[in-house]
Amino acid sequence: MSQANIPNITPTISITREDSINLLLTSIALEELSLSQILYTEGEKLQYVLGTLNK
Repeated sequence: MSQANIPNITPTISITREDSINLLLTSIALEELSLSQILYTEGEKLQYVLGTLNK
């Protein structure tokens, strides 16, 4: 049986300080967006339970 030929992969990631700051800010913005969606949905659930949700 032959052995699998697996290439030597050494990933090198090089980003600038500006790129890393932009990625960090984008990550924070997406997290805030998802948290706001969760709060909105929880508010709708409360309105449904209280009977004040406009259908």
